[in-house]
Amino acid sequence: MRRDSFKLLIVAGIVAFAVLYGMELASHGISTVYGPMDSPTVAEDPASAEEDWTLPPRRTAPDAFGGAAAVQPEAPYPWGGQEEPVIPRNDRIPVVDRISGKTAEVLHGLSSGGIRFVVSLFDKMTGS
Repeated sequence: MRRDSFKLLIVAGIVAFAVLYGMELASHGISTVYGPMDSPTVAEDPASAEEDWTLPPRRTAPDAFGGAAAVQPEAPYPWGGQEEPVIPRNDRIPVVDRISGKTAEVLHGLSSGGIRFVVSLFDKMTGS
């Protein structure tokens, strides 16, 4: 009995270490992507969110005599072209989405297999 409880204690320690290490890796990854979590977030003012944003007029380089830059006249289209831009079709799933979906499926399978393995270890150690 004493030997079985010692094995169970060792396995519980290993699982606790793995869980804490995984949490540390996850929080490090999240802070890498979104930045540190300690920084206070600024609440957005609803009044300022409703305002329309307009871009200032584009300016050219200063003239050769050091004068002020002249205001460039507005183009008929904001992208500067004379024709309508080509709008991409959305009739298929992008490659990035397909790759990330397959990766998620593989990781889900691995985690499910790992959980089943740990449960089977506990089942064998407890003798149920």
